Amino acid sequence: MQRPVGYTRTRPKVRRTRRQILIGGTMLVVSWLVIFAMVLEFIPQPIELYMIAYAVSLAGFILGTIGASTEIRDNMRKHRNDNDNE
Repeated sequence: MQRPVGYTRTRPKVRRTRRQILIGGTMLVVSWLVIFAMVLEFIPQPIELYMIAYAVSLAGFILGTIGASTEIRDNMRKHRNDNDNE
């Protein structure tokens, strides 16, 4: 089956935003567990590991926030368009 000229396959945004939220939340939880383990002295406490855990936590928070805000914006657009069509 040939695709028309100019055809591009796109992924649904819903899956992408939910994946962002899931990955961001996982990054947050993992970094918090690492920091908690360092505080309880289960693992060594080099300053580099603290900095990496903080960076992963910040990146996870940003990624999850972007995914959540995109999901909210898309839902608002969808519901606004559904109400306009009625």
